[in-house]
Amino acid sequence: MIPKLPLLSIILPLLFAASVWADEPITKIEGVQPKPAAFKPGGAKKPLMIKSGEDAAKHFDAENLAALKKKVDFSKQTVLLFAWRGSGQDRIEYTVLESFPEQIHFSYHPGRTRDLRSHAKVFVLRSNVKWSMK
Repeated sequence: MIPKLPLLSIILPLLFAASVWADEPITKIEGVQPKPAAFKPGGAKKPLMIKSGEDAAKHFDAENLAALKKKVDFSKQTVLLFAWRGSGQDRIEYTVLESFPEQIHFSYHPGRTRDLRSHAKVFVLRSNVKWSMK
């Protein structure tokens, strides 16, 4: 006969871990483009923080706003919009520090080419996640 206590000590942490993993601290949204007015100088280092559907309506047209609202629950999540013009090789990267609530550090890496491109990166963060820009 299998003792019940060791079995419970194995199953309970797994169930707890599964519930925590289900709600990721950050998610990248693809295929959503902001309005041209959202592209501001320094947008790669100073993202727009969108906390409600009304805020989102200022930066996205109707079609993109509808797509965004399908993927975001503004009562539990916030949106970070990085919109800038720069080299085609520009990148935004992030690292998630293992803590609770998680901390996310974004970093901007400018490209070396002289081609001017528009870049837009949209990230959804849980509302309790702290973020910073390096």
